[in-house]
Amino acid sequence: MQTTYLKHFVDVAEKGSIGAAAAADFISPQGMSRSISVLESELGCTLFSKKPNGMALTRFGEALLDDAKEILSLEREMKARVARIQSNDLENGGSDLLLLYLNNIAFDAALFSPLTDSIEEAFASARFFQCDNEEIADSLLAADEAQQDALALGLLCLFSTDTERNSELLERLYARGFAFQPYLESYDEVMVPAGSDLASKTSLSKSDILSYPLIVSGGDIQRVCEKVFGKASIYMVTADSLFRYQVVQKGQAITVVPAFHHIVDSGAQGTVVVPMKEPYYLEVGFVAKREVMESPVVKRLFAKLNAYYSKFASSPYISLVPSEITSVSAEEARSSSTMDSLCKRFCGKYKLSQREGEILVPLLAGKTARPIAEELSVGTATVKSHIYNIYKKAGVHSQKDLMTLFREMEV
Repeated sequence: MQTTYLKHFVDVAEKGSIGAAAAADFISPQGMSRSISVLESELGCTLFSKKPNGMALTRFGEALLDDAKEILSLEREMKARVARIQSNDLENGGSDLLLLYLNNIAFDAALFSPLTDSIEEAFASARFFQCDNEEIADSLLAADEAQQDALALGLLCLFSTDTERNSELLERLYARGFAFQPYLESYDEVMVPAGSDLASKTSLSKSDILSYPLIVSGGDIQRVCEKVFGKASIYMVTADSLFRYQVVQKGQAITVVPAFHHIVDSGAQGTVVVPMKEPYYLEVGFVAKREVMESPVVKRLFAKLNAYYSKFASSPYISLVPSEITSVSAEEARSSSTMDSLCKRFCGKYKLSQREGEILVPLLAGKTARPIAEELSVGTATVKSHIYNIYKKAGVHSQKDLMTLFREMEV
């Protein structure tokens, strides 16, 4: 259980609403809702009930609120102690506060969770701001102008449809001494209702996509979708991903999701994610002053991220861009022979069949049932049956849990 979820629980209880708590914690309402949902799932109870004037604690919420506050108090004491120790090691003027300006796309769990987990291990304190690319640039330039005693780092998402705009944005930053380091590449896919005619297609043309109304998140992705599919194709804009998925589940619209979404989640129940015939690509990268990029704590952050994403080297959904910050040490890198050895050991430990072992490898790479079935030339239902058996034998309930179990075995 992450203490971040407990903090969000306390903040919603004190603020009385998801929106107010999200604003106070510098995250999106969808991120706040996701935290509460995950915490409720882990605890096995409902913490809040919706009222006309906001959120009210249930009897479980009332009983657990003081416990959550006590845990958070202990966490603050521990972080303060860590901060005092870390301050002796810092070579950047003693600041261990990170100001991180994130493009909206970063709030997909496949990016946000490893990012926050890595930051918690490298920094005593961090503040997140959800922005579009222009707002990220403006915020970094303003922070530099004010000479804030903090490390300011931005995460940009550059879309292949916007080369001219991307160049202008980066030139503004370069002119003020900022450096941009590409980190990973991916592309967008389309989430459609499982029972729709689009769900059975191997890829979607532009006309396929335009046959349904689009619901999208705001910021850069809205602007890109308007440019690619036309403004008339978008009938709703919302920052709440869970709400978008629910609308798709009900067959009322389709939405776009980054392909790296597969790494942690194959999609909401009742939906199918289908590639585009002519996809547009995403380049996600970090921007900061050179001294920030080279600071020991930021280097530790990148090392943690590299250790996480290097495990998806064979995934078709995400690829690290060779650069200074994506270089992985010999200790972190895993050769293919080592990976094969680990998979064989995993299969032996959990008594997986030969076919289950063949499915294990792409499953650990983030692939879902359909592309695995196409790769092995078998039916999707057959692959799903084998995946179910793998989960059952390993004692896990999801692809994410399986990956976690495998990583624990590697250590």
